[in-house]
Amino acid sequence: MKLIKKSFIFLACTLVLSTQSLVADGAVITNKTTAIDSLSASDVKSFFMKKKTSFSNGKSVEVADQTEDSDTYNEFTKTVIGKKPKKLKRYWSKRVFSGKGTPPKVVGDDAAMLKWVAKTPNSLGYISADKVDDSVKVLLKY
Repeated sequence: MKLIKKSFIFLACTLVLSTQSLVADGAVITNKTTAIDSLSASDVKSFFMKKKTSFSNGKSVEVADQTEDSDTYNEFTKTVIGKKPKKLKRYWSKRVFSGKGTPPKVVGDDAAMLKWVAKTPNSLGYISADKVDDSVKVLLKY
């Protein structure tokens, strides 16, 4: 009987944890006037690493990061960019030093990002999924 009870508890815990991972933590957002309705994670990574600078319609993209101490920044960096924040910082240091590029501008936290994206055409930013409102358009949930 104890084995069945332990198995049930293990199964219940596993189910709860796997369900939580299905919920998106963050959202990549753009201005409502942007003529793009979705992006893949690899496209978003290319924009934030500045490998791509224009949407498929030819419009230039302006990207912005949150501050490095933001939980949203850390989650975005690990999940979408695929790098730990320290490695991403080294990447940008090398790019700046070699004259090959500059990192995205930093606009602050979720609230500041939401405001910036809402007023900046063809912008890309990211916020916690629970902070999304109707002032912006979601292109990707992660």
